[in-house]
Amino acid sequence: MESADAGAKTKKTLGAVDYVESSGFAQGALPTQKDVIQNMLYLLQPKRAGQAQRSKEDAAQLLAELLQEHWLFCNLHTIATKTIKKVILKMYEEFTKLYQTRKQRQNHAFMQRADKFNMSSEQLFDIFCTDAVIRNKLEECTGIKMTATEWKFLEDQRSERKMYYEDVADTNELKAMERRRKVQCLDHFRKMAKDERAASESKETTYGSDVRSDEGTSVDELYPAEDEEDAPHFSLQGRRKRRYATRTLSSTTSASGTIPLECQHIRMSIRRVRPGFYETVDKI
Repeated sequence: MESADAGAKTKKTLGAVDYVESSGFAQGALPTQKDVIQNMLYLLQPKRAGQAQRSKEDAAQLLAELLQEHWLFCNLHTIATKTIKKVILKMYEEFTKLYQTRKQRQNHAFMQRADKFNMSSEQLFDIFCTDAVIRNKLEECTGIKMTATEWKFLEDQRSERKMYYEDVADTNELKAMERRRKVQCLDHFRKMAKDERAASESKETTYGSDVRSDEGTSVDELYPAEDEEDAPHFSLQGRRKRRYATRTLSSTTSASGTIPLECQHIRMSIRRVRPGFYETVDKI
């Protein structure tokens, strides 16, 4: 029976077993089928997804990624995320059909199917990668191989479920994993520094070759001299000639117009003195 209180957790009862919505999985143990169903109940609630209710496809995708991350934390390689999603949808569809069966049709055969489903829900939701070739490739990608302790932990989770990953974790193995991560980070940073150094050296080489190619080339060689009348706008020498000629003529014209007549002889005189200067000197 589903709870009517919006603040309470959603609960669905199948036979004598209650399935209560929950988020996440217990640390140190691999999730069971019941844990997966309860997480689906949590993800499919509208209040968990925002304004609109999350679809089963989206909920199964999120849950598949969460399961894969949880197994990898225990150093156990899983099947593909897409395959995990299909298994989740198939199991949840079976649970939904059993739960939504009307009471009038809940006969003895139905109770047997419900009891069988409830018994299997306590078992491990097994998504372990049994293909040795693919598992070896995954181990090469992560750089971590499964040890005998982890195989023992997996077998325990499939049967009695008495072990916890924290109890069976090898301290030396964890230290080795941490060292491998540090070495990989150092190698990555060394490679980045080497690439940056090579890029900077190539830039300096290109800049030096450009500077050497421009040495000994003057502006007049780049822009040859042309006639003043037909000089285009991009000719620097032509523009310099025009500016100089205009400035000289204008300055001469303006100077001759402003200097008094009695002082104009100074511009042409070599001695550049006013009339009567030497007479004054002789008198002194």
